[in-house]
Amino acid sequence: MINRYFFILLPQLLVITLIMLAFAPADALAADTESKPQTALRIITEPSGRGRLKDKYGQVYGMSTELVKAIQQQLGDTAKIEILPWARAYAIAVSSDNVMVYDTIRSAERENKFKWVGPIKLYAVNLYAQRGTVAENASLADLLEKHVVCETRNTSIVNELLSLGFVIDKNLILSLQAGDCYKMLQIGRADLLAMHSDITPKRLAELQNAGFDLQPVYPLKNIEMYLAFSKTVDDKVIHDWQCALNKVVLDGGFRRLYQGEYADSMIADIENRAVQSQQQLACH
Repeated sequence: MINRYFFILLPQLLVITLIMLAFAPADALAADTESKPQTALRIITEPSGRGRLKDKYGQVYGMSTELVKAIQQQLGDTAKIEILPWARAYAIAVSSDNVMVYDTIRSAERENKFKWVGPIKLYAVNLYAQRGTVAENASLADLLEKHVVCETRNTSIVNELLSLGFVIDKNLILSLQAGDCYKMLQIGRADLLAMHSDITPKRLAELQNAGFDLQPVYPLKNIEMYLAFSKTVDDKVIHDWQCALNKVVLDGGFRRLYQGEYADSMIADIENRAVQSQQQLACH
C-alpha cells in the first residue's frame, strides 16, 4: 500500500523539489548580499608638521586633512580620520582591506601595493644640514663617511638613502614619527635630514624661530605624494575619489588651502594634472 502511493506521488514531489531548487539560490544570494554591506573606508594619516595634526579634542586637522575632508564632503563620505605613527599606518594599509593612508609617496617599489589617487603634492627633496656643520661642496662619499642622516621609518626616502650607501644604525637613524629628526639635529645625534626644496618664506621663518638655519647639501629625488588605497578597494571608489579631488582642485579649493605654504609652481602643476585627469576619466 505504501509503495503504491509513493510511486503515485513521486512525480509531484520531483516537480516541487525542482521548483524549490530553482528559486532557493537566488533568495539565498539576495539574503547574503543584504547581510554583508560594503565595509566603510578606513582613513589613516600620520602626525606631521603642517599637513596632519591633532587638536586637544582628538580631531585631526591640517592642509592635507582639510583636502581629504573636502573630498569626503563631495562624496558624502563620513569616515573618521585616524592619526597613527607612519610605520603603523603604512603596515595597516599594506596588510588590510579597504584602507586609505595619506600623504604617501608614490614610488616604483610601492606602485603595485596600492591604488592611487592624486597627486596632492609635488616637490624635490634634498638633504639639509645646519649651516656650517657640513661642507658646502661635500661629496656623497664625505656625507657617508663623516655624517649621520635621520629619516622617518618606512618612508620612500629611507630606500633612497639605503641605495646611496647609508647604513641603518651606522650613519642612518630611523625615527618613529615625522618631526623627530628635527629634534635629532637639535641634540646633535644627526647632522642631516631630508626636506622638500620648495620652502616658502613663512616656513623658513618658522624653522628659524625654532633655531634652525638649514642649507641644502645634497639632492635626493623628485617626490609625488598621493592618497594610497588598499588594493582591494573597488575601482569605482578610486574613480570617484579621483574625480572628487579633481573638482576640489579645479574649483580653487586646493589653491586656497596650500597657497602661502607651498610654492605657486607646485600648485599650478597640481591644477594642470587635475585638468588632464578630469579629461581622461570623463568625470561629471
